[in-house]
Amino acid sequence: MWQDFANTLNELNKAYKALIELGKKKRNALVMVDMKTVENLLPQEEKLTADITRLEKNRQSILLKMAATSEKLGSESKMEDILSLAPAGKMREVLQKLYVMLQATVKEAQELSEGNALLIRAAMEAAAFHLNRIGGATVEPAYGRGGEVITHRKNFDYNA
Repeated sequence: MWQDFANTLNELNKAYKALIELGKKKRNALVMVDMKTVENLLPQEEKLTADITRLEKNRQSILLKMAATSEKLGSESKMEDILSLAPAGKMREVLQKLYVMLQATVKEAQELSEGNALLIRAAMEAAAFHLNRIGGATVEPAYGRGGEVITHRKNFDYNA
């Protein structure tokens, strides 16, 4: 069971590292406003997140099996509690290293994801601004009965 747990942590770490590499490619594409590349990266990203979900469920099932065999483990147990029950020696050392590495990669993946989300929001706001500018839409500085007052300039007069 401990070897399965170590293998799962290792696979999770590999999957998160692959997600980080993909996130870096996505960030570069977003910065360059290369939406075709972003679109091509999405299926790979979906596959990686599905793999991570599967591995996480596997990790949780292993932990449930461990909790069933040990009175010291419960729903409130921390990783330190789990590692204290691991066989002393090389296995405990490997599990500790895998856990530390996984923490670092998950944190990096989250930060990269937040940065990419910010870039996406900025790109969407810029696109909306330019579409409104082209279409002649403006927001009045005061609120009307139904909220913000948006006026549209009539660019073409078809009655001419």
